[in-house]
Amino acid sequence: MIKGLTSKEFQERFGRELSCLEYLVELKWGAGYRCIRCGHDQFHKGRKWHYCRCRKCTYDESATAGTLFHQCKLGLEIAFEMVFRIVVKKKGLSSCELAREFGCQQKSAWLFKAKVQEAMKSSGRHPLESQMEVDEFVIAGPEQDEPGRSLGKKKLVVLGIEWVTNKKGKETIGRAYAQTIDASSAPELADFFHAHLDENADITTDGCHGYESMKGVWKVSQKKSEGGTNFQLLHIHIMNIKYWFRGIHHKCSSHRLEKYLDEFHFHINRRENIFQKLIKKAVLTSPMPYNKIRLCELNG
Repeated sequence: MIKGLTSKEFQERFGRELSCLEYLVELKWGAGYRCIRCGHDQFHKGRKWHYCRCRKCTYDESATAGTLFHQCKLGLEIAFEMVFRIVVKKKGLSSCELAREFGCQQKSAWLFKAKVQEAMKSSGRHPLESQMEVDEFVIAGPEQDEPGRSLGKKKLVVLGIEWVTNKKGKETIGRAYAQTIDASSAPELADFFHAHLDENADITTDGCHGYESMKGVWKVSQKKSEGGTNFQLLHIHIMNIKYWFRGIHHKCSSHRLEKYLDEFHFHINRRENIFQKLIKKAVLTSPMPYNKIRLCELNG
């Protein structure tokens, strides 16, 4: 399996559609075949080398079927390189930058990146553990002359970070998750806790009343923020998120904000073999045509 790739190594490994297909075949069926139509585990050779035909329902399935690469109009070699460019740049790339680099329409780049962001969504199987801090913030900053949680037309986000000690003995951020919420109320905050935090973790928050009801289930301790001095790592992370939006994306629709938060934290939480992990997640993610993405946005 691929450990890490330079740009030159990527071109040598995935510069042709054939190489991309070979990799998808390895990821999709390397551990065994299972039909996406009926779930049967036996197959015949399909009409092409990267197809498998189910022995039970006879569905002739390609390596891209049932994945985010299904009917990819950009071509697999361009799609793979877009994924590579998105993840190897620590700050990612906007759809406008992708369109300029690959000579395609901005709408095409936006659509493909929206699909990639679906694969960047957390599985929820790896909650934050040990020592952590949780806080909420307004993504575009507080309104003038208003307290920090006053929304106006802004969007409220709840964030949790996990403390770890690095090789030099310095405390730093291990992993982090963020989720949009409508209000800093107990039910909204509890949804985030259940989705992303381990019940045995030691959680520190500020004095927000919404956390009071969680103390019976979670190990929650509260202390005053003191202008952020008591939550320095947490507030540095919040500022990094805001700078990322302003510097890379400039603006973001409120209904797509959580997708961009998923993208930001995919980079944070998967520092090694990130390209390999994202392609693997893309293989496990159902196809996302434009109409389905728009429906998700409207429902979100």
